[in-house]
Amino acid sequence: MLYWDTSVLFAFVITEKQSAKLRTLVEKQVSSTAYTSIITPLEFESAIQRRLSERTLNLREVDRARLFGVDFRKRAFLVPLDQNALDTALHLQKIYGLRPGDAIQLASARLGTDDPSRAVFLCLDEKLNGAAKREGFQVYG
Repeated sequence: MLYWDTSVLFAFVITEKQSAKLRTLVEKQVSSTAYTSIITPLEFESAIQRRLSERTLNLREVDRARLFGVDFRKRAFLVPLDQNALDTALHLQKIYGLRPGDAIQLASARLGTDDPSRAVFLCLDEKLNGAAKREGFQVYG
C-alpha cells in the first residue's frame, strides 16, 4: 500500500526537485493500492490555486494537475474523517507536535491500514515523515 500525502501528490504531477526520484519509486510499486486522506483533494487544489496566484504555474500545468487529481481520486481509497479519525489526529498531534493538516494525514494513514509496516508513507515533510516512521510506516524521503 502507498499512502499519498498532498506534498507528494503535487510533486508527482508538477515537476519539482524530488519528482524524478518519486516517479521511479512509484513505478516500481505500480500494483500497490493507493490511499490518502479525504482532505488531500482539497489540499491539492489549494496548492494549485496558490501556485497559480504566485504565477509559478501556467494554465496548461494547472489543467494537467487538475486532470491528474481527478484521476487519482477515482483510483485511490479516500480515508474518511469521522470521530475516530479526529480522536486519532488529536492524539498524534499531541505526541508529535504536528500541524492540524499533518495530524489528519497521519491519522488517515494509520486508520487506512491494519499494519503500517506494510505501507509506504509518501511525504516530503521531514517532521511528518519522522512521525510516520515512529508509527511503524516505511517512509519515502
